[in-house]
Amino acid sequence: MLKNFGRCLIIAFSITVSASIIYFSSQLESGFGLDLLFQSRGVRTPPNNIVIIAMDEHSQTRLGLWQDLTRWRGYHAMLIQQLKRQGAALIIFDLQFLEEHPGQDDIFADAVKSSGNVLVTLCTQKQNSALDECSENNKPSNLSNYGIQQEASGFKGINYPVKLLSDAILDAAPFFLPYDAKNPTIHEAWLFVDALDYTPTLPVTAWAHYLRNKALYPYSFPQHGQLSQWLAMQRKNCLNDENSNNNDTLNDLLTVICSSETVYLDFYGPPKTIRMESYSDVYDGKINDLSGKVIFIGKANRKYLPSQKDYFQMPFSDTYTGNMAGVEIMATEFANLLEKRFVISPLPPIVLLFFYSFFICLILTNLANIYGIAASLAGSAVYLLAAVWLFSAKAYWLPVAIPILYQLPMTWLATLLWSRQDLLSERKRIMAFARRVFPRWAPVNPVSSGLLFEIENPTTDFQRDIGGICLATDIEGYTTVAAQHTAHEMWQLLSSYYQVLGRPVSTHKGIITDVAGDSMIAIWMDSLSIKQKLEACLAALEMAQAVEDFNTSPIPLPTRIGLHSGDMTLGRIDAGEASHYRAIGDTVNTASRIQGVNKYLGTQILASACIVNGLSNIIYRPVGKFLLIGKNEPLELVEIIGVASESIKQRLTAINDSFAVALYTFQQGHWQEAAELFQIQLNSYGQDGPARFYLNLALNYKLNPPVNWRGVVALEAK
Repeated sequence: MLKNFGRCLIIAFSITVSASIIYFSSQLESGFGLDLLFQSRGVRTPPNNIVIIAMDEHSQTRLGLWQDLTRWRGYHAMLIQQLKRQGAALIIFDLQFLEEHPGQDDIFADAVKSSGNVLVTLCTQKQNSALDECSENNKPSNLSNYGIQQEASGFKGINYPVKLLSDAILDAAPFFLPYDAKNPTIHEAWLFVDALDYTPTLPVTAWAHYLRNKALYPYSFPQHGQLSQWLAMQRKNCLNDENSNNNDTLNDLLTVICSSETVYLDFYGPPKTIRMESYSDVYDGKINDLSGKVIFIGKANRKYLPSQKDYFQMPFSDTYTGNMAGVEIMATEFANLLEKRFVISPLPPIVLLFFYSFFICLILTNLANIYGIAASLAGSAVYLLAAVWLFSAKAYWLPVAIPILYQLPMTWLATLLWSRQDLLSERKRIMAFARRVFPRWAPVNPVSSGLLFEIENPTTDFQRDIGGICLATDIEGYTTVAAQHTAHEMWQLLSSYYQVLGRPVSTHKGIITDVAGDSMIAIWMDSLSIKQKLEACLAALEMAQAVEDFNTSPIPLPTRIGLHSGDMTLGRIDAGEASHYRAIGDTVNTASRIQGVNKYLGTQILASACIVNGLSNIIYRPVGKFLLIGKNEPLELVEIIGVASESIKQRLTAINDSFAVALYTFQQGHWQEAAELFQIQLNSYGQDGPARFYLNLALNYKLNPPVNWRGVVALEAK
């Protein structure tokens, strides 16, 4: 566990470095990832005390005003009077009143002054802009066409409204949006513009007035007058005086004043999610429930607005809802301030990225193969659901795009490569160990590059627990053959025989661990991979063919082969002054028992069913469940027939299918029917050892039915 812990620290650190580069150099997370969280969360209910009055197409047609915004001022005066009668808390214009309009300014200014709660937008002109952004007719500012860095360093200054209006308004402040040409979707908004002498933006200024009107911080604000200059002074003091943060009387107000210049907005939904009423409907007195509301007034003419300059992409924009008007974004920022809720990261993004990779790595290193992949996908799904829940509940922003699209596959790859390196290193150690433990069979052991090691102290006790596949062989009728020949003749015969028998083992990367008279044990060490199972099966098939060729000699040695997989121990066993090296354990014993079942079934190669799981290029057939001598649990066995090819498949499909039906009938305890099916099998396809075995057994069970039959054949001898 500690090994996996240290490994995952290294993997997580390495992947986090590259993920951090992607995070800070691209818009993958702040664009796609954040938009995904908004879309997953859906619409959120905005505060009910905010209303947008839209200067829309309906109002333009109803009032006959069209594009010259200076002609609206007389109507603004009447609208303000209407809102004053209803008791609106604040009236905020997302408009810049820069040019005089004789005949309307007096009426407009009187209404503004009488209301006493009107705020307007100031215009800012950039140093490097080729356009006069504060021109007549209140043309929209072009500041949004530039990046944040340019905005923060290239301002000429602020243009104020006409004097009559400047003297009448409650306050004024600029409002514009950060913009990145690479990612035009709006996610952020300015709170303050430090390059303009720490000037607060209009939503912050309006929020401060709202708090003062509600007497939420009675000892914090000046009692009268504008708050924009006071906010700028407080921010300047906060940023320049480290002790200013100790002023607890400001509380949430201080948090905003001393925060960063920009914040990530928590949008409530697509355009018009915040309550929006048509300008003309309010003007005509059709809307009468605006008491105590904060009113935002601005352009929202989707049909006639030239070039759609005051419309912006946002996370909920699509072809159906369209983009969001600037006045809606202003109202969204104000609403976020009221709720004390912006999109924030609960921890530094790098920390979150690191812990994600570390968590996925721990899963992969503790669960093997497909289980690790499945668990990592499940863990990522849980992380994604948690990210969406935290975003919905608290506006906490956890990275989702980079973890899922980059870190997850990279962690898969890193753990796979490291595991592969572990496998190779372990194989080198095992092979070096095997060469020390089994020096007699070094000539037939597989030789791979990098596996030759110096033999250490030969007197050292060696042992190692491994997992792998064991192949056991036995010569049929060996006692009879040995009785008919001299010891020297048997030595010559067996020397030739085991050279033939050992060559397929060597070819297919196995190791011969023991030869004793008529039997041989070979093993394949490593994880029980599909490739390793295939190597063992191919070795058994080639071994059978080699023995068949060998048996053309005057003295044939028919050979039975058994295969099983599981845990084993390689080690040296000391007996007096002699030492013997063996692979020992239940796996070896079971392989030998399986080999012995061949003499009952008349087969040559039998294996436990686990050997062929996942192998598509080996032809085999199940031959039933057996309770072997000395075992408590039954074992399902299969006969290894050959390497898969179309010709062999076509020839054996019908035979194997009919045998499978007969075997199933036998296992269900239908002895007479099973006997008939096995007899048909023999009549149709000739001699077949397993069919003959089950025919005889079915006839016997018909006369003497076994007690508590479970479909398992109990063998009474090896």
